[in-house]
Amino acid sequence: MNWDPPNVNAHLKLVAPASACNLSGVLRQAGVRAEELEDNLSNFTADETIQYQFTGTTYEPRISRSGTFEYVAILTPMPWGASVQEARTPTKGTRPFPATAWDRGLPGLAFIFLPKLQAGYDMKCDGETNWKGQLSWVIHFEQRANAKGHTWSYTDSSGGVHVARMEGRAWVRAGSGEIVHLETVLLAAIPEMHIRNSWFSIDYGPVQFHSRPVRIWLPQFAASYTEFDDLDDHQMIIDHTFENFLLFSVKVGQQIKPPTQPH
Repeated sequence: MNWDPPNVNAHLKLVAPASACNLSGVLRQAGVRAEELEDNLSNFTADETIQYQFTGTTYEPRISRSGTFEYVAILTPMPWGASVQEARTPTKGTRPFPATAWDRGLPGLAFIFLPKLQAGYDMKCDGETNWKGQLSWVIHFEQRANAKGHTWSYTDSSGGVHVARMEGRAWVRAGSGEIVHLETVLLAAIPEMHIRNSWFSIDYGPVQFHSRPVRIWLPQFAASYTEFDDLDDHQMIIDHTFENFLLFSVKVGQQIKPPTQPH
C-alpha cells in the first residue's frame, strides 16, 4: 500500500475549458443523482474487502491487516438529509480490527451534491476532462466557513464530535450527472483527534437493480489517508473495495435488517 493522497488542486488535462461549463445545469443533474443515491443507498448489500496499514516516521509498515465483510449501509433521517452508518459482518476467516470502524459513511460523501446541502459549499467548474472513458465536468467545492458542517466528522473516545471542514473536487458525468469520482482534503487540522490532515478518494460505478430497470452509481473503491501529529507522526491508509452488489426493492410492510452482530 502506497502513501498517495489525492491533490485536489492538481493540474487537469482538459477537453473543454471551464467557460464551456453550465455550472447550474451540472449541479442540478448532480443533485438529482445524489437524491437517487440517498433513496437507494440502504437498498443494497455488498462484499467489502478492507486493507489497512499504519506506519510511523520510518514509513515502514508497523501494522498491516486485511479482511472481508458483508456490508450494509444504514441511513438515519436527519433535518439536512441522512446520516450514513454501516454494518460490517466479518466473513469466515476474518477477525474485526480497529480500522473497520474508522471510515464509516464514505458512500455518503456524494451527499455534498444534495440540493439542500449544496448551499454550504462554494462550487466552481474547472472544466471537462476524461475520467476512465467518461467525459466529466470537474466541480471544485470548498465548505463555507459560516456553513454548518454536515458532511464529515470524527468522534473521540469520550463521544465528542468534531466537524471536519473539507474541500475537494468531483468528476460529474457529462449529460447525466452521475458522480464517477470524488476527492477531498481537510481545510483545517483537528487537534482534538491529533489529525494533521486527511484525504479521501472514491471511485463510483453503475450497479443495476435486478427487480426493476434502475441503475445506481455506487462506490466501487475508496481510499483514505490520515496523517497524525502525535509524537511519532503516524500515517494510516485504508482501502475499501466493494463487489458482488445485491440491490433489492423494499416492498410495503417489508423490513430489511442489517446483518446480526454489526462491527
